[in-house]
Amino acid sequence: MPDKITLINVVWMTMISGMLAATIALYDQKPDQSKIYGPFASARPFVATSQY
Repeated sequence: MPDKITLINVVWMTMISGMLAATIALYDQKPDQSKIYGPFASARPFVATSQY
């Protein structure tokens, strides 16, 4: 039978792997462009310089 530290390491790695897989699955989808408000990041310097 494995000792305590080996069991703790196995449980820890299982939990971390599960959380990593869940994070990748949740954030892998592209955001809907219609839900993004405001100018894109590339438009900000143009907006800032056109005010003067």
